[in-house]
Amino acid sequence: MKITDILTQQMTLCNAPGSSKKRVLENLSEFITKQLDGDGEQADSLFQNLIARERLGSTGIGEGVAIPHCRVAGFKRIHGCLVKLQEAVDFDSLDDQPVDLIFALIVPEEQNEEHLATLARIAAIMQNDDSRVSLRQCSSSEELYNTALQLERAA
Repeated sequence: MKITDILTQQMTLCNAPGSSKKRVLENLSEFITKQLDGDGEQADSLFQNLIARERLGSTGIGEGVAIPHCRVAGFKRIHGCLVKLQEAVDFDSLDDQPVDLIFALIVPEEQNEEHLATLARIAAIMQNDDSRVSLRQCSSSEELYNTALQLERAA
């Protein structure tokens, strides 16, 4: 599954606040839920699912990138959310580097194969040095979204 299949401009956020991993995941949950016309209860449920996944091991893959992801009941398709933080935060990453680029995945409970393939695709793009530089140079959500689409086409 391609990034263009799961990411929309509305689910892209540049210069997002976040002082800690927990706060970033909270903000991310609220942002995603709002974009999908959900409510506070759904935002809390998403947050709890993301935190539960982080307890299994950090989704910080290194080089300032995290790919938080979880399965959630009630979703019909995979949703992606790309975020560039205002300031990098400690994410318990494998390389101990703070994270400033986040690509979250919200996956329906029954879509395991698509989930793993999408996760691998995002990781491949985000692990590329030039890709990270391009994303970090973005100054607006629209530019961040368009850059992600260009990186997808080039991959």
